[in-house]
Amino acid sequence: MSPRETFERELKDLRDEVVKMGLMVSSQVDTAWRSFATMDTELAKQVIEMDHAVNTARFTIEDLCFKLIVTQQPAARDLRNIMGAVNLIIDLERIGDKAKDIANTIPSILKAPNRRRPTELMEMAPLVRQMLDLCIQAYGSETTELLQQIADQDKELDRLFIEVVNQTIEDFAKATKEKKVTATFGILRAAQHLERIGDLVTNVAERIMYVSTGSVQEIKTHQRDSVD
Repeated sequence: MSPRETFERELKDLRDEVVKMGLMVSSQVDTAWRSFATMDTELAKQVIEMDHAVNTARFTIEDLCFKLIVTQQPAARDLRNIMGAVNLIIDLERIGDKAKDIANTIPSILKAPNRRRPTELMEMAPLVRQMLDLCIQAYGSETTELLQQIADQDKELDRLFIEVVNQTIEDFAKATKEKKVTATFGILRAAQHLERIGDLVTNVAERIMYVSTGSVQEIKTHQRDSVD
C-alpha cells in the first residue's frame, strides 16, 4: 500500500470515528428527551454517564487529528478535512452538554410535575434529533445535498421556540406558588437548551459544507422573531 493510500485510509478512519461520536451524541439527546418526557430520573442519570463517554471520544479524536497533522504533513484539502473534524467534534460535545442540561431540568419540574408542557416543546426534540441525524448521515456519506433541509428545519424550530416562550410567560403570570414558578422555569430552560442544540447543529452542517466544498455557506439565513 502506497503512503497516499495509507493516508486516505487513515482519513476514512477519522471520518468513521467522528460519525461514531455523532451517533453517541444523537443517542444522548434521545435519552435526555425521553427522561424529560417521562420525568424519569434514572434515565437522566444515564445521560450524565453518556456525557463522559462523549467527552472521551472527543479527546481521542483530537489526538488522532494531531497525529495525522504531525506525521502526514497534509496538503490543503486534507488539512481541511482534519481541521473540519476537530471543529465538528467540538460542536458535537457541546450538543452533548446541552442534552445533559435538559436532563438537569427534571428536578425543578418535579416540584410541580403536572405543570403544563406546551405541545410545541414536545415537537422540538424530535426535530433537533432529525436535524442532527441528517448531519451525521451527510458527513458519513459525503452527501451535502441532505443538508439543504436544515435551514427550513431550523426555521421551524425557532418558530416552535417562540411559541413555548410566549406560553411560559403566560404561565409565569398565572403562577401563584413558588413551586409552579420553579417548574415553569425548568420547562422554559429545556426549550432553550433544545433551541441551542438547533443552533449547534446548523454550525455542524455549515462545517460539513465547508469540508466538502471548500466554501463558506451560511445555513441559518433567517432572523429569529423577537421574544419580547
